[in-house]
Amino acid sequence: MSGLELLPRSVLGPEIPLVGDEDPFRVELRHWLADNATGEPEPLDQDEKVAMRRAWQRKLFAGGWAGPHWPERLGGRGAGPLQQFMYYEELALARSPFPANTPGIVLLGPTMMVHGTQELQDRFLPGILSGEEMWCQGFSEPGAGSDLAALRAKAVLDGEEWVINGQKTWTTWAKYADWCFVLCRTDPDSERHRGLTLIIIAMDADGVTENEIVQISGDPEFSEVFFDDARTPADLIVGDVGQGWTAAMTMFGFERGDQGFTDHARTLVWLHDIAEALRGAELSVAERAQARDRYADLWIRTQQLRRLNLGMAVNQQAGESIGFRGSVVNLFWGELEKEVAELDALVHGARGVLAHDPVGHELLSSRQASIHSGTAEIQRNIIAERILGLPR
Repeated sequence: MSGLELLPRSVLGPEIPLVGDEDPFRVELRHWLADNATGEPEPLDQDEKVAMRRAWQRKLFAGGWAGPHWPERLGGRGAGPLQQFMYYEELALARSPFPANTPGIVLLGPTMMVHGTQELQDRFLPGILSGEEMWCQGFSEPGAGSDLAALRAKAVLDGEEWVINGQKTWTTWAKYADWCFVLCRTDPDSERHRGLTLIIIAMDADGVTENEIVQISGDPEFSEVFFDDARTPADLIVGDVGQGWTAAMTMFGFERGDQGFTDHARTLVWLHDIAEALRGAELSVAERAQARDRYADLWIRTQQLRRLNLGMAVNQQAGESIGFRGSVVNLFWGELEKEVAELDALVHGARGVLAHDPVGHELLSSRQASIHSGTAEIQRNIIAERILGLPR
């Protein structure tokens, strides 16, 4: 059984042949996962979780599945958007973890293929896909929030080196990263989107300091990173000097596309487990009725999310840009993630308030869903102004 019983044809309707159960790409991956994915849940301890994800990425890489959307010459499979869509569904249905080096595989690597020099690609792309070198993203800043154009980190060219000063925050997996791609202001007289450059720097370079940020879940998943006269070679830039905003927008396009492929299937698997737990839950008649109603609503909304994601995959396959539709998916998923976690906690009773229990841990972790990749407030502004045409 493939797991696609969680994605019934009666709901998927006429679009299902585009990503069908017997598509050769899907079948090949499903068979490989049957032999290689254990389905074991990720440990709560973060060091153990990252170690598990790194080991899984090495196994994916050895099997040619670490980055199927990458070109074949670089270790990928040249997969198109619809195949990526199937790829993430099968990973979720096999209950496999995410690869550890997601910032590199999804963000920097594809962006470097578009804007990076051949020398840069030859130096970094192999290690990104194999997981030998871990990456983190230096974009967000304490004073800028979701307004990336308001960043203040600066870099000055000193001979053959960039000298970077500033602070980045909410930097995912910075503790484990070997490299960071940092968006800096390189023209001191520039404002907003102009005069920015995307610079690469080693995390162990002098002047780079990483401090963990502990979340309410107890995870130090994010860090703040300080650059105090930190130096990096002048040629470690993605794109041209002063054109960092262009590179960043390319990167966001890859991020929105990838997000649209990953979320719905894992949520459906989660709901499947909640339904199993609900059957044996010690709930009152009223609580059980409430849980069943909430489950039905969330299941339908998750299928709607799949529709949105599949529609974007079809558009991308036709060569169209996702554009601002990624904000719709981001907003839709962020609220859904939190509500599914709340239902899980309700069904499991006291376990739902214990941070060291997987259910309670997931409830606390889900609070960040409406902040990822731009807050829900920012996403609503984008939808209102860029899609609906409402005034600022």
